[in-house]
Amino acid sequence: DTIHVIITNSDSAASVTLHFHGIHQVGTPFSDGPVGLTQCAVGSYQSHEYVFNAYPAGTHYWHAHSAMHFADGLSGPIVIRPKDPDPFTYDDEVVLFLQDWYIETGTQQLAGLNSFPFVWIGNPNSILINGKGVAPECLPGGANYNNSFVCLETCQGSTLDLLETITVEVGKTYRLRIINSAQLVMLNFAIAGHSLTIVQVEGTNTEPRTVESFDISPGQRFDVLFTANQDPGSYWIQTSVRERNILDVKGNAILQYAGSSATVPATLPVHPAWDDSTFGEMQQDSLKSLDASSDPEAVALNTTDIKRYVLVGTQNVYTKDDGVSSLLRWAVNNISSHRLGPRPLIERAVTASEEFGWPTAIPDTIDMTTEPPVVWNYTGLIGVDSGGPGASLGTYSEAVVRLEEGDVVEFILQNTRALNGAAEFHPWHAHGYSFYIVGRGTGIFDPEKDVSTYNEVNPVLRDTVTLYPLNWVALRFVASNPGVWFFHCHLLSHQVMGMGFTVVTQPDKLPDLDDNLLSCPDGLYEAKKDLDDPPSSAYCLMHFPWTFLISMLLALFF
Repeated sequence: DTIHVIITNSDSAASVTLHFHGIHQVGTPFSDGPVGLTQCAVGSYQSHEYVFNAYPAGTHYWHAHSAMHFADGLSGPIVIRPKDPDPFTYDDEVVLFLQDWYIETGTQQLAGLNSFPFVWIGNPNSILINGKGVAPECLPGGANYNNSFVCLETCQGSTLDLLETITVEVGKTYRLRIINSAQLVMLNFAIAGHSLTIVQVEGTNTEPRTVESFDISPGQRFDVLFTANQDPGSYWIQTSVRERNILDVKGNAILQYAGSSATVPATLPVHPAWDDSTFGEMQQDSLKSLDASSDPEAVALNTTDIKRYVLVGTQNVYTKDDGVSSLLRWAVNNISSHRLGPRPLIERAVTASEEFGWPTAIPDTIDMTTEPPVVWNYTGLIGVDSGGPGASLGTYSEAVVRLEEGDVVEFILQNTRALNGAAEFHPWHAHGYSFYIVGRGTGIFDPEKDVSTYNEVNPVLRDTVTLYPLNWVALRFVASNPGVWFFHCHLLSHQVMGMGFTVVTQPDKLPDLDDNLLSCPDGLYEAKKDLDDPPSSAYCLMHFPWTFLISMLLALFF
């Protein structure tokens, strides 16, 4: 199908763009959405049309891709059905859309991330399933239960009223399309008393794998099957936070057997410990493509002519020109990637390639290096005393990887510790491509021994990978899609702090530029950072802003 989406921005203060997460935008790179890369932001009272082909098939979603509007709930699911039937059967399907919810707006959070001194966004106040959830302090026994100055009157309703209920019939098999649209947290998903069989991730059919629970990082999508084969009643659907010590915030919904009395379930699902990284690592390793040889991308598995980049992610300090104030940033190979001018990258790339041929230098960019500037023990601290490069950021610019069509590329993502010594996870997402996860390991990547352990037979093909704490992961893809494609950590705070870069593939083969891409009006090459008015302190049942726009866009997809 050809999809047309028209967005109208009725906000008087904020500019916005949309990204269609998982859609490759083959032949339509101008509709990919990242502000300053493929378009100017849509300003107040302006409209913009996105046109693209529904490809690839699978469970995907859309979300804002400017400033931190994504954190305010500007997102929703996309389901693209394949022309040929999937290789598994089921009776019905349900979309489960997972989000984290904050009292502070995305604009307020962004101001803190860009402030001196630095202000972290903190932990979410709730986890939502299909837009519904309750903040823990508003539950019976919570610190603000029955406090009308904090918790809305809707909190006086029953748990059954406040949470999403999924009704099933005994003996039927259901497909759950599960999307993690959170901005910060990895979630472990489980249904009490029911096993789950993973059959697809991000549109790739996998060898069926039955589990009791599974991890899903921000940006990832899992399709699982389960059979309603338990005694009729009510069962918890639940998510717990992984890789962050947030034990009191869980997402809850209710699985209700038709014809049985609805009650608050008594038995909770079992989740791994929040810091049990091995659980997630083993799960990610276990996912195999059902038929990798039939993928259009399979050429990436059958060649030794590979461009390899070792990409080390670090947390750094960027000192401003005044020599006093500084910003906490994330970087790759000591480059924190930020757009600094009014001309979208796609315009600069197309113009330069038409004038000088491709590959050529792109104005106002820096090439991503194939190796980090300093090699050290990445499981240790970054400080000079530990053999590292130190905390000071090397380059604050717009980083690019320039590719020619047909190049086979391998990105080795190497994790390190943050400046405070913490080991974090990073979900990396590719625009415009899916990639094979050909290798993973703990500690430090060693090309002399680790390449020989790669799976080049049936690795899973997806567009978002979890880089676990103090791990490395190897991704391989073929540069078959001309365009300008963002590659970034999908923790929104890390992304806006510079953890990413852009893959530029054969821009001289792109269609003619739209006139409005020649230069963005002042303020529309990045979203405004002015603070919103403080939000009300009263909350309980969580419904995001942008409701009308979300409803309008969903109608276009279903």
